[in-house]
Amino acid sequence: MAEFDAVIFSDLHLHDDKPRLNELFAAFVDRVEGTPEVACLGDLLEYCIGRKHIRSEHGRFVFEHMQRLAKPAKRAIWVNGNRDHMFQGIARKAGYTACRNRYRGEFGGQICDLEHGDLFCSRDKQYQRFRLWFRNFPWGLLGCFFSEQKAHAMCRYMRSKSIGETARRDPEHYGIQAEAIQREIQRGARVIVCGHVHTPFSRAYVSGEDTGRLFVTSDWRKNGAVVCVAKDGEFKLMWFDGDKFSDFEAPDKQGTYLLEAATAAD
Repeated sequence: MAEFDAVIFSDLHLHDDKPRLNELFAAFVDRVEGTPEVACLGDLLEYCIGRKHIRSEHGRFVFEHMQRLAKPAKRAIWVNGNRDHMFQGIARKAGYTACRNRYRGEFGGQICDLEHGDLFCSRDKQYQRFRLWFRNFPWGLLGCFFSEQKAHAMCRYMRSKSIGETARRDPEHYGIQAEAIQREIQRGARVIVCGHVHTPFSRAYVSGEDTGRLFVTSDWRKNGAVVCVAKDGEFKLMWFDGDKFSDFEAPDKQGTYLLEAATAAD
């Protein structure tokens, strides 16, 4: 029997030069394979060049492990991140329902809004303009007119110019905004889960007579990651250290929280 009814994760930033993160991901799949509902909320990869990405050894590794999660699941959700929106076609091939910006609907026994989280950083106008341009640029041409080697090189260059760190440097002004969460509650969501900002926290929000709770997962570090799980309709954040899951005492607001300093109770 599966340990959880649902599991949600994001921001692994996998790459072939990050062996420890690849090991953690493989261990995570070994542990949660067979979970009835799974969702990846983007930034699975450091970058993605599209369908040609899985021609590489590392690309095949990621695809095969994602497929292992999706194949036995009754519901498998993929939501684009800001680093790997070109993975969408690969996600479908692996067995996921691929969503461009968010998934709204039943998940883990609740009405949920699942998304990467960058749209919640609504005050960061510079990033939102960049996002609009980046998401609508015809990146698929990389595979048509450039070799795989050149496409990888171009993506690495684009990542070096990333402006997506603002929300973590100044979370009060550029991080997740309450108004954006309240809009999702007005639309019926009772559980909102996202990543993107890399600083895990959880808090309740009120919109009129309705309430909902936001769960923010972490990025993945060498010592583990904070993911969101559900059991019997109850959601919570938990710490995965590469071997086991432990309770995670989540802060109630976004801050400059360092996972290296995190402690998780056994």
